[in-house]
Order: sequence, then structure tokens, then C-alpha cells
Amino acid sequence: MSLLTHLILAAFVASAAAQCTAPFFESGGACFTVIDMPGVNMTWAECRGYCQDMTSADETVDIATFDDAEHLEAFSTTWLDVGATFEAHPYMWIGVEKVDGNWEQTNGQALSLQSNMWEPGHPHEMGEYAFLNDITMSTGVESYGRLYIHCSMGVYEHHSRCLCRAS
Repeated sequence: MSLLTHLILAAFVASAAAQCTAPFFESGGACFTVIDMPGVNMTWAECRGYCQDMTSADETVDIATFDDAEHLEAFSTTWLDVGATFEAHPYMWIGVEKVDGNWEQTNGQALSLQSNMWEPGHPHEMGEYAFLNDITMSTGVESYGRLYIHCSMGVYEHHSRCLCRAS
């Protein structure tokens, strides 16, 4: 393939990836939106239902997953700007759950215990679902905007924010 063909293909992929319809925003080539209900405690299952309810004839929406650690890093960078438009809150449900004793994303992709997307010390045995944790907000330790996957403390945990992804 010629250099010109590579450049044209790269431009096409970049422009196609960045076309997210409102209320979605682009990050790492995917379209995300946040369901934010301050003062409302949503379970993981309720969050997933809210995301799926956004599905339309044009796109399927589910609770958010990340393709790999680089994708989570790209989202963390995007969230520095997008997150500033929301009330400060360190936790956000995402599409990771324990299925038959193993951690996997709702898209069926396994999430190994050794993945560097996990917050240090996670996952643990009590967890059933996962959420993004902004370490700086939750602990006061500067993480420079880095978000980690943190597992719940059981099945009864609630959060007021969830992240959805369109495909």
C-alpha cells in the first residue's frame, strides 16, 4: 500500500471514529455518554438497563467496556475535560462483571487478574461488578487523571453515575 493510501485510510478511520451523535462524545475511537443522577443510588444492573434503553435503530448502546489498557488511558485523558462538566464524583459503573468466577466485560472479552487496568489490590474475592475509580478524588493521592477499574464490595453496591458506550 502506498503512503498516500495509508494517509487516506487513516483520515477516513479518524473521521468515522469521531462521529458520535449527541449526547455521546468520542474517546479512543468509541462513542461514550454518561448517565449522571446525583443523589440517586443505581445498582450495576440498573445502570446497564439505563444504557441499553438508549439503543436506537442507528446504534446499540450498553454499559461501557474498554478494548484494552490503551483505550482506558485514552478515556482517562478525555475524561479530564468531559468530566469537568459534571459534579465531582469518583465512581462510575462500567461493563465488567464476574461470571462463573472469572472477570469479563459485557462484550464477552475476558479481563485477566493481571490486567494493568485494575486498580492495585483489585479485584478481590467479594467483588461481583466493577466501576471506574478516580484515585485522586477518592483517596486524595494524585493520579494525574488516571482512572482504574475497581471491583465492588459485593452485589449491593450503588453509585450515582454510569458510563455507556454506543456501537
